[in-house]
Amino acid sequence: MNPASPSPIDRLVRCLEFGGGRYALYPPPRTFADFTDAQFTAAICASNGDPIPPQLALHFDVPAAYRSGFCGADAPLGPRDRARAHAYRDRLVREVGLVGDLFDRDRDVVGVSLAPGMTRWRSPAQVAELLESLGRHFHVHRHGVDLAMTLDLDDPTAPPLRAWAELGFNRVSISLSAIAGSERPAAEVARHVERARNAGFANLRVEVPYGLPGQSAEAFEALLAAVLAAEPERVGLRHCPAPEHDEQVAESPARLQAHARMLIAGADALEAAGYLHVGVDLFARPNDPLVVAQRHQRLHRDALGFGAHGATHLVGFGVGAISQLGGCHAQNPLDLATWEARIDQGKRAVQRGIDLCPDDDVRAELLQRILCYGRIETRQLEHHHHIRFREYFADDLLRLAPLFEAGSLRWDADAIVLDRCARLASRSIASQFDPRSAASDCPG
Repeated sequence: MNPASPSPIDRLVRCLEFGGGRYALYPPPRTFADFTDAQFTAAICASNGDPIPPQLALHFDVPAAYRSGFCGADAPLGPRDRARAHAYRDRLVREVGLVGDLFDRDRDVVGVSLAPGMTRWRSPAQVAELLESLGRHFHVHRHGVDLAMTLDLDDPTAPPLRAWAELGFNRVSISLSAIAGSERPAAEVARHVERARNAGFANLRVEVPYGLPGQSAEAFEALLAAVLAAEPERVGLRHCPAPEHDEQVAESPARLQAHARMLIAGADALEAAGYLHVGVDLFARPNDPLVVAQRHQRLHRDALGFGAHGATHLVGFGVGAISQLGGCHAQNPLDLATWEARIDQGKRAVQRGIDLCPDDDVRAELLQRILCYGRIETRQLEHHHHIRFREYFADDLLRLAPLFEAGSLRWDADAIVLDRCARLASRSIASQFDPRSAASDCPG
């Protein structure tokens, strides 16, 4: 290595300094304004009218109070919470009908997902009713659909895992935040993964937290080693900053160093074990559908994460659920009372959103290339959107100049290529192409 060149950790720190947080979609929800049912309906009609309408991915969200975190233990649920789950299910079924009937029935549904926390709040029977309601209003082939959920394995009141597996869920995430401080991580991880395997789940994603308060590098590496020994199909490296820290703002130098060291160590261990970096914080086996989709240029990222079915339209149900379709982003009310009132009045619940303009389209496509492939095909963007890349993104490229100088970004003919460190920090890179983001202010 050239003595003058920065180390991988130094390069990763420089990338992470740009902030960006858990960048998920463009334009981001903070840009949403009042959005009418007429706008939402028009967007669905426009998507139905596409020559080849995109396939659909559906998801059910839950109120914030019931959403599971990945960086700490969740509050236990009581009888009153269980009672609320029944009413919430009934309204979700009604919302599925109100929204689903707007879509042409020949549009295939390729994915259905439950928000983290759904399985600890709802019973398998209640979720089965939701899936049945989807079948009444959408074109769902249950055997050809990815059904995704997050398991809460330490809930003593949870139903048997086999009851969930029998519903057909084949994409299952397990969070390890509750055992991150265990003195016997290998035994704990093996127990959780074995239970899930025995229940019938075939594709497991294990979320490994790092950066937890008081978590040492040695504890993180021991936890990850335990995960590798269990051999799940996918592993996510979940950064968990201190509760008072805003991920949209660059971390302190000490935290950045710790963040970078754990992330590099995690990536090294995963790649040594044969996992491939899909993008952002996710690694998978070489034959995983996401890796295959990436290889064939079909990988797509939406508000929920990576998908293997190419560009799809996302349709959300429940409090705070986001939809991405037909040239718009739309979101349901964030508070339970408002969402309930709209459904009880027989109205669709969409409250906030944004109609995408041509600039949004080009930046959204650019961010797909960064997050899914670690490479920006500039000539392709110029052709699709009738722009001159270096002129159009002059300010963005200027902000990123330090990363070109450090070697984290480089020009390769008609493309910008992210090196390994930049790909690990791809949300930070993506945030610099967002003119609406405070994170696009170049760090000092």
